Amino acid sequence: MNVGAIIRTAEAAGVTGIIATTNTSDPFSAKALRGAMGSAFRLPIWIGATYSEVISWCAQRGIRTNCAAVEAKRTFTEIDWVGPSALIVGPESTGLSSSEIASAEEAVRIPMEGSVESLNVAVAAAIVLYEAHRQRTKK
Repeated sequence: MNVGAIIRTAEAAGVTGIIATTNTSDPFSAKALRGAMGSAFRLPIWIGATYSEVISWCAQRGIRTNCAAVEAKRTFTEIDWVGPSALIVGPESTGLSSSEIASAEEAVRIPMEGSVESLNVAVAAAIVLYEAHRQRTKK
């Protein structure tokens, strides 16, 4: 369900495409399609790329890679999302590995109060994607 919710939110926030790396849940599974509510058919989706292929593909096209990581020093609001950029989120259970985080140009975190350790991956993606949308549409 998270994949479908991320795809649906991505479309609503003006994202131009989705990349689902190997070991990502199938964005075209029945469950994901229900959650995406049609967005999976309106956004281009690249399925099955390796993480390193995605990083290289983005670098070749001048797309800044920003990953979500609980331990990141900078918050998502400190990043300039106006230019071409990719948000990388990892599995909800483990997050991204330290080598995956190091491969991205920037790691960002969402500040959290209390004893909450992390957010649902779809919720986290939505928060960051809407900050990017806010920055891009700010007058």
